[in-house]
Amino acid sequence: MHEINYTDRSFNQESASLYSLSIQANSTGLSYCIYDTISNLIILFKRHRFDHVVLQSDLITSINHVLESDDTLNLRFSKVRFLGYTRQSTLVPADFFDADHANDYLTFNDAEETEGTIFNNLISTPALYNIFSLPAELVSEVTLFFKKIEFLSQTTTFLRHISRISAAFQRKSVYVGMNPEFFDIACTDQGKLLMYNTFQYTSETDLLYYILYAYKSVHFEPVKVPLVLSGELSSKLSYLDILKQYFSETRCDQETDGTAIASGLKHLNISRFLNLLNLHTCESSAEYTGEER
Repeated sequence: MHEINYTDRSFNQESASLYSLSIQANSTGLSYCIYDTISNLIILFKRHRFDHVVLQSDLITSINHVLESDDTLNLRFSKVRFLGYTRQSTLVPADFFDADHANDYLTFNDAEETEGTIFNNLISTPALYNIFSLPAELVSEVTLFFKKIEFLSQTTTFLRHISRISAAFQRKSVYVGMNPEFFDIACTDQGKLLMYNTFQYTSETDLLYYILYAYKSVHFEPVKVPLVLSGELSSKLSYLDILKQYFSETRCDQETDGTAIASGLKHLNISRFLNLLNLHTCESSAEYTGEER
């Protein structure tokens, strides 16, 4: 297990109570950042890289090791948010959403029957609820450690960030969040979210095929409509090279949602960890539905 650490100050219990903590975890590692609500600065970023995580049990074990060994995570922060990466999610318009039917929405959308704890997040613009499932054991372990914590999925931060970019919904654009096992994709135009989906991929060919499929589905021209990348694999050169051959306006998203990065974090690749860095800007809307699948 390897660590990457960027910070511009030290922490103790007295100072921690003034800050909020954002955490994300997937098969490649656990990362977290600390946000100073007074100065509106992200003042610490740390990443624990995982090796040989194949099964869900491997991920739980690796996360537990970090929680037990990283002293900073033992401090009592004013707010703690955990970002889980999952394809088990669905979007429901706010006007039709009923928390009592969250399980039904997810079951209708997800062909695979899985066990997990179901949550929902409100995405104010464009007035959608993101209903998603996270592994019950993961939720239990993290909740036991932090006691009070809010759960979100990458869909929430990904779409909320797009909605906050100036005029994003008013022009033709395609956004791709490149996660380790799958990628999120969203297409926008004329004030609308035209499409959102996730696709599994293992190669440059998979990535190119599904993005071209999305462009075709919403009748966008690859040579004219911008392709905006973020996520852990957004800086992988082989992916960038092939995408730029087909999408001339390909760029990496380096724009945080109105939050500055402390000078001690100047070497951090913002685009790779955009979901995490924007997590604290999501409204407090995550709800546990009381259901486990």
